[in-house]
Amino acid sequence: MVDAKAIKDKVSKKISSTRSKVSSHLTAHKHCRMCGIHIDVKSDPRICKEVTCVEKLEKQEKNDKMMRIMFFVFFAAIVAPIALQLLGFGA
Repeated sequence: MVDAKAIKDKVSKKISSTRSKVSSHLTAHKHCRMCGIHIDVKSDPRICKEVTCVEKLEKQEKNDKMMRIMFFVFFAAIVAPIALQLLGFGA
């Protein structure tokens, strides 16, 4: 019969030893959201200081803001008539 607990223990020990070996060779770092190069852990926002990456981030933030606004506009355009009809207006 197979002892599941013993197998789980062996696997967890093997995983933890592998993780410790890998983490001992790697230093803490982050990657630029735009180009993917290594950057400092403390950098915020998470981009390098290249002009192209900064421009891409600004454009992406502008697009995200516009998408949020459009989401709320379309949501209101769909929900408002339904809510008004349920409340008895415009029947």
